[in-house]
Amino acid sequence: MSKHPHLMIQGTGSHVGKTTLVAGLCRLYANRGLRVAPFKSQNMSLNSFVTEENEEIARATAVQSFAARQRPIVHMNPLLLKPKSDSVSQLIIHGRPHRDVDAREYFLADTHRALKLAAIQESIDHLNRHYDLVIAEGAGSCAEPNLRPFDVVNMEVAHRLDARVFVAADIDKGGVVAELLGTLRVLELVAPEDVARICGFIINKFRGDRQVLQPAVDFIEQHAKKPVVGVLPYLSLALEEEDRVQPRMHGTPEVDIAVLYLPHISNSTDFDYLQEEPHVRVRFVRSVDQLGAPDAIILPGTKNTVGDLVHLRRIGFERVLQELSATTPIVGICGGFQMLGRHLLDEHRRESEHGSTTGLGLLDIDVEFLPGKTVFNRHYTPTKDNPLRDAGEVSGYEIHSGLIRYDSARPMYAHPGGFDGAVHERLPIFGTFIHDLFKNPRLSRAFVDTLRQRKGLPVLTAPLCNHDTRREDSYNRLAAALAEHMTSID
Repeated sequence: MSKHPHLMIQGTGSHVGKTTLVAGLCRLYANRGLRVAPFKSQNMSLNSFVTEENEEIARATAVQSFAARQRPIVHMNPLLLKPKSDSVSQLIIHGRPHRDVDAREYFLADTHRALKLAAIQESIDHLNRHYDLVIAEGAGSCAEPNLRPFDVVNMEVAHRLDARVFVAADIDKGGVVAELLGTLRVLELVAPEDVARICGFIINKFRGDRQVLQPAVDFIEQHAKKPVVGVLPYLSLALEEEDRVQPRMHGTPEVDIAVLYLPHISNSTDFDYLQEEPHVRVRFVRSVDQLGAPDAIILPGTKNTVGDLVHLRRIGFERVLQELSATTPIVGICGGFQMLGRHLLDEHRRESEHGSTTGLGLLDIDVEFLPGKTVFNRHYTPTKDNPLRDAGEVSGYEIHSGLIRYDSARPMYAHPGGFDGAVHERLPIFGTFIHDLFKNPRLSRAFVDTLRQRKGLPVLTAPLCNHDTRREDSYNRLAAALAEHMTSID
């Protein structure tokens, strides 16, 4: 039996702040001495996280877990969908790949619904046994009449958790009154029993004078017969995004880094840490025309390596990268690393429907896609060929398929299971499978200083970034805002 009534944050739509609200509530209740667990039954995201058990969950859930001062585990996010195309996703169940699923089959087939609900219930039972309070997050809009019969992430979860539901809306987008009252009306028409679960509304991202808004709040409460329990201010936070890229610029940019935006870009949070270095601009570039003359180019991770390589070729990036390779540092992370090789061997079309293809030919390696998936969270020691070896050991995680075969290129890191990455023998080109590489402050600073020295700029003397301190500050400011601007929801 739970020691505290479970809570659930649902929304009038996507990007209303559900993930951030759950993180804030996790910290708020953790500060009160409760053992709190975030929970999102099903997430669709290409930004993932590897747990201490080398299992994969949505990165947003890990962010919430750290807010709760808990270790991320798979029962906080039993189902993870990683899109590989517009209609096909890899299904991860309890941290392990299950299989690729077609969207129509996955969302509509009764057999999949039974499988999903069994996994969700197992996780709910685990959380109930080990935590005082579960704070759950819904997905998208909670009022989707076409999806309610197949729901496994909004009201179905609320009923299974016996959770009190609070519906959030983003006032920054406009139309908040219509969104809240319209959501409530759709729920009344589709499943009246769901409405009884709703204990109040949250208006998020408010900027302005609360007295100006008060007539709208009164209108909502009069017609909904439910309270607005909070009007929360717009906050600038240093928390990782669930599934969007958020370029930022700090100070006057002296170093310009271009990240090629891929259709199936994954773990884009890898570059958040570079953006925190002084005078660094990180741009996500979608076309050759946007590239300009950056100081470095990064090919990021992707859930569809060959498909996204075909895309880069189609829009002209292959020629440009080969032209710039002699003078401009080029870095590949995970799928981007694989693209830099000579050949991507996929005879049995395990990685994508494209099969085998040639790579960009910028690193003298071949990649062979094999059955299974490498998922590891570990430490890496730089090799003598590593251009950033003076930064020392790094930590990070791997999520990939594919085996590297080396020719003239040399490994970049060593680890207990073998080697990682590759370094060009002459040119400023390297790649690695390591996600969160730039979260290592010494490595991030060494990379930026290398780019500065290439431009004749002095190395940075500012203190190294402390990412944990910045994140903790955001959690605490968020919890303080919730305590100030929300009435009690106990």
